[in-house]
Amino acid sequence: MLSKEISSRVLSVGCSYKHPKGGVAQVLKNYEDYIFPTFNCVVTSGGNNKLEKLFRAVGGCIEMVAKLLFDRQIKIVHIHTASYNSFKRSSVFLNLANLFGKKTILHIHGGAFKEYYATNKPWISKVLNSSDAIITLSESWKEYYESITHGPIIFKLENIIGNPHDAVRESSDKCRFLFLGKVDKLKGIYDLLEVIYQHKASLADKIELHIGGGGEVDKLKELISKYKLDNIVFYEGFVSGDKKESLLANCDAYILPSYAEGLPVSILEAMSYGKPILATPVGGIPEIVTDNGILFQPGDLAAIYHALCLILNDTAKRQQMGRISKEMSEPFLPANIENKLAAIYHQLTK
Repeated sequence: MLSKEISSRVLSVGCSYKHPKGGVAQVLKNYEDYIFPTFNCVVTSGGNNKLEKLFRAVGGCIEMVAKLLFDRQIKIVHIHTASYNSFKRSSVFLNLANLFGKKTILHIHGGAFKEYYATNKPWISKVLNSSDAIITLSESWKEYYESITHGPIIFKLENIIGNPHDAVRESSDKCRFLFLGKVDKLKGIYDLLEVIYQHKASLADKIELHIGGGGEVDKLKELISKYKLDNIVFYEGFVSGDKKESLLANCDAYILPSYAEGLPVSILEAMSYGKPILATPVGGIPEIVTDNGILFQPGDLAAIYHALCLILNDTAKRQQMGRISKEMSEPFLPANIENKLAAIYHQLTK
């Protein structure tokens, strides 16, 4: 963990994370569990309706002002953000931190920032350039932010994953694929269902697809029923903790046919469990999926089917990819991320 001296200087700002429902929340939870001896974090978003979300944001502002007024140890405000409403909300907290003369970090998650930036370049540029540093998730994102900013130091810091739990895979005569993430078009889950439906005759007795996550759950269930995939595709609900660890341990490969990403925590977690990765070359994914998996273009149904078949039919290749995944996951484990984060904080306060 970070030293108490460094930890006490940092105020983190981000979404609700105690019971993580998404990649950013999981990163914050991992920071609390593995990096910070005392995780001083202002929660700025969360809630089940607009009123609750408004109260959380206003309450976060009040809490942050109080902390900055009375805790003189705080030198750095580390803001975890993404695009659209998340970025707009974060700009308020960035302005507050600047008002109090603190060093500021915008830690940008998610894969939709290029599209968001195009909606209001002047204002977004102004916000980005008012920070002291920007943390990105991959080398490609680092180069992008360097191209649209002047002033902030741009760092690359990979997402953190927890240490994998030892688990024995349950025996099965079927090849199990796992998808974890928001159920919507952007994540490509409907493309995957379409592929399985089109090739149901050849896949039905050979594979299982397990899906974990929230989002358009009713639509997902309707499609599973409409396509008569009940004996192939299994919706596990939103998963975390032991349930997620069990799914990761028992799958044969992880698949994420997404249209936009930053650096998906779910892929990193699957790699730490020694799983081959089937994914698209978007965001930072090509930097972490090389010989440990298969890349295909978003929406390419034929390529998705080919990837499924390769994993299904070539056990030796599948196992080799899994071993490489395990090795490649080590830089994302807590000890390595801790050292890099400490260096970033040191550079900002020296």
